[in-house]
Amino acid sequence: MHYISLCLGISFVCCPLALAQKQQMRDASTHEQMAAARTKAQAGDSLRQLPEVPGKDPSKENQPQDIISRSDILCFNGIATLVPKEAILAVPAQFADRIGIKPGAKIVTWAQFYAVNRGWVTTQEISLAQAQGKEPLPDAINERLGKSANVVVTTMQGGPISKLQYTPPAEDPKTK
Repeated sequence: MHYISLCLGISFVCCPLALAQKQQMRDASTHEQMAAARTKAQAGDSLRQLPEVPGKDPSKENQPQDIISRSDILCFNGIATLVPKEAILAVPAQFADRIGIKPGAKIVTWAQFYAVNRGWVTTQEISLAQAQGKEPLPDAINERLGKSANVVVTTMQGGPISKLQYTPPAEDPKTK
């Protein structure tokens, strides 16, 4: 009880000190001040000073497609997942019926699907350069893919990724 009254006594002593401090007040901006600041900001907008480029607008020409048309679907036991096109490297004949959606299948994330289907789905981790088609897959991996009895999906950092076909760089005519 003594402790509470002591705390209350201190709080009453401190309150007048807090009230005695002057708080700085300022006026709110007027509509005219805000309009002038906006006009000043727009005058310095460098994007408005850029010349217009002739030709087609790429943002209107390159409209994104729907996700289904850009994906392959793996489906088994009532669950399905989407992987990017070109992410599936090998599909053995016995698993060909597991490519595509089945009626009533529930769509789940890649991680959830892979955790349940590790028995017939294998991943192959690749580098960004290999995914872009700038580097080929090592011969040992290509041999293993040919012998694989599982569906093989390319991944990068654990997630599925498209793998473009390797195209060797063109020789520079100046070096000949």
